[in-house]
Amino acid sequence: MDQQVLSAIERWIDEHTEEYIADVQAFCRIASVSRADLAQPNAPFGPDCRKMLDFALNRAAELGFEPVDHEGYCGTARWGDQANALGILGHIDVVPEGQGWIYPPYGATRVGDFLIGRGTSDDKGPALAGLYAARCLKELGLIKNHGLWIYFGCSEETGMEDLQYYLQHNQAAKVSIVPDCGFPVCVAQKGSLGGDVSIPAGPSIRGFKAGLAANMVPADAQAELAVDAELMRVALAAQGVKKEDFTIEPAAGGCVVKAHGVSSHAADPAKGRSALNMLAGALSGCGLLDEASAKAMKAIATLTAACYGESCGLACEDPVSGKTTTNFGMASLRDGQVYVNLDARLSVAEDPEQAEARYAAATAALGFQWHPEHRTQPFRISVDGPECIALMEVYREVTGRDDQPYAMGGGTYSRYLSTAISYGPGLPGTPRPDIPETHGGGHKCDEFAHIPSLLTAMKIYALALLRLDETL
Repeated sequence: MDQQVLSAIERWIDEHTEEYIADVQAFCRIASVSRADLAQPNAPFGPDCRKMLDFALNRAAELGFEPVDHEGYCGTARWGDQANALGILGHIDVVPEGQGWIYPPYGATRVGDFLIGRGTSDDKGPALAGLYAARCLKELGLIKNHGLWIYFGCSEETGMEDLQYYLQHNQAAKVSIVPDCGFPVCVAQKGSLGGDVSIPAGPSIRGFKAGLAANMVPADAQAELAVDAELMRVALAAQGVKKEDFTIEPAAGGCVVKAHGVSSHAADPAKGRSALNMLAGALSGCGLLDEASAKAMKAIATLTAACYGESCGLACEDPVSGKTTTNFGMASLRDGQVYVNLDARLSVAEDPEQAEARYAAATAALGFQWHPEHRTQPFRISVDGPECIALMEVYREVTGRDDQPYAMGGGTYSRYLSTAISYGPGLPGTPRPDIPETHGGGHKCDEFAHIPSLLTAMKIYALALLRLDETL
């Protein structure tokens, strides 16, 4: 590694640190949950994502990049030869904030070395680290052989329709870095299976809902029941449920029962506690529901009881990506049916078509009807490719660590673009702010980013782009 170049990059980052932090805060103070149901002309993911995209492109223009709006699906900030460009693929949409925050969800509050708020780590902080890395190289005149291309996506959290649209109409960069996971290089991502199952609710259930997004373990769930509130309170107490886990409120002709769990990312559901499972389990054993309603709650409790596919025919494990995970992130009552949504991350050893057939059979045995929405193949890249080798070398030179390439259950833009490599910004041993252990992770309340780690990632991204510029 050229020490003069390294020193120049480090000085540039030091000089622009406070400007970068201010940009992260400004981006994260815009609530930009992707909402295709609120689509408008030139805003296919709703007005909030449109506002966020305008803000991002305006800021990129101020930093010397050419902003391009791709019909509101996404935006790119460009510099140099775009027929031969290196890219950064980030997203500026976020998951819903949910409940239980200590800090303001969209405050991007600075607490010591941390920024706390939705989007600080997933993915606005990392996306801006990539933008600043590209800006650094541009301003220092270090890129010689390629242009630069920074992508701002608006639907990464809700199916990645943004990137799919972009690729149908535009040329991608020659190679792109995706700053949306952990270091060093992610060389495999699990396949996926998603959709709803439905089951008759029965007359005791007047309302039912859980969760905020398919890719979050539901922290809250509630049912409106044609059951007396005091009788329900006695019944749940007889089951030995913890008072803090449930709230029972009187309602006209019955009651509302609410369960309170712990959210986590769907790629690692074991770190959460599903309020949907808690609620269905408690109601199935209360003895106060009619037969059909009790059957529905028992079926949902059984379906959602495990997070590695054991209860629904999806259990599979391999040495590269580990176990299949299953998350039932949302539920709702529609037309007399309770619908429960599946977000499964399938082991790379799994055939998604066969997995779907097993899931349909297993849920049918529980009384459900399957309504498929999507399935995707697993994704893998070679650890011996020049791109992977270059990125691994930079990571090891900067950190002094010998971590190995890895597989993960989360899905990034790499799934739809084989030349996009998921690379950081998460670093081993990153410290935490003083918040509860159940807070702070991806898709949880009090999401946070460690500022020194983001700055290290920025340096790695600048050096990685430079190495790719020299190598490819």
